[in-house]
Amino acid sequence: MTRCRYTIGGELRPLLYLYANVKIKYGQLAAFNEAMVTVKRVMEVNGWKLVGAWTTLIGDLHEVHDLWEVEDANVVPAAFAAAYQDPDFVQAATDLSKIIDREVLSLVTKTPYSP
Repeated sequence: MTRCRYTIGGELRPLLYLYANVKIKYGQLAAFNEAMVTVKRVMEVNGWKLVGAWTTLIGDLHEVHDLWEVEDANVVPAAFAAAYQDPDFVQAATDLSKIIDREVLSLVTKTPYSP
């Protein structure tokens, strides 16, 4: 059973998440974490809610995994557009562009076997 929530108008919809898999340059985890404080603040004001963020202990040690809850797919580009109006976000994004090798964003929902 997929977990659902009510949206405006009482329509039942599945919970949606934006999963970010980020490959960071060697030795840049502290700088990434620092910049993400600003990113988190701004994105949460614009409709994303950080569910959790993890770094890899076994495997690729230079990866970060972020899971954000979003209302629907439209919130993703709308939040980015709004975030780029914030000078602190623009600076954080500029800083991150120098330390991230790769970022893959995926819009996901829970599988039937997920708790």
